Amino acid sequence: MLAAILCCGMTAGALMACGNNKDENEALDTMDALCHVMVSEDVLKVADVTVHYLDAKGQEATERMTTTEWKKQWTTTTLPARLGVWAQLTPKASVALTEVSYQLKAISTAGYLFHAAKGGDWANGWTSANPYAQPENVAATDVSSWCSKSASTGCIVDAKGVGNPAIADFGGNYKETSPYNDFCIWVVSLFGLGPEACE
Repeated sequence: MLAAILCCGMTAGALMACGNNKDENEALDTMDALCHVMVSEDVLKVADVTVHYLDAKGQEATERMTTTEWKKQWTTTTLPARLGVWAQLTPKASVALTEVSYQLKAISTAGYLFHAAKGGDWANGWTSANPYAQPENVAATDVSSWCSKSASTGCIVDAKGVGNPAIADFGGNYKETSPYNDFCIWVVSLFGLGPEACE
């Protein structure tokens, strides 16, 4: 009888321990992160675009960009975290610039959605330029100079989900402090969410 009671007690203790571990796992804060690059059609005509970004492990990675929009998204529970992205624009040596001018635009965005385990989600992000701005009219003779000024953007998100802008230096990118992104609706739209997420 005593053995049976002890056995039941041990089993109940083990189940409670498992339950506690499950609760701890469910209680983790999470962050949806993204890196996003958007360029105008003319950029693809005059330059090769290589996207440099910090991946889910915080390591630098690169991908070739062949369309006007590139996006990378992941979810992590590892905080603090660093986000960063840069579109490296290399003028095409084999392409003759036949136009007098080109409509050029390149926007790099690093953003995140923070989900607190205790409830409450909020969005934040940073961009290298105004995502709503129209392409610049750049003379063919100035294309190379324009490409060399492609800026990176990035931020550091602490363990509580608070982000601060940070220069993501990939080596060779234009050294310009990325401005704070006031366009919450723009950032959440990249996650597929509507404006109500910014309320």
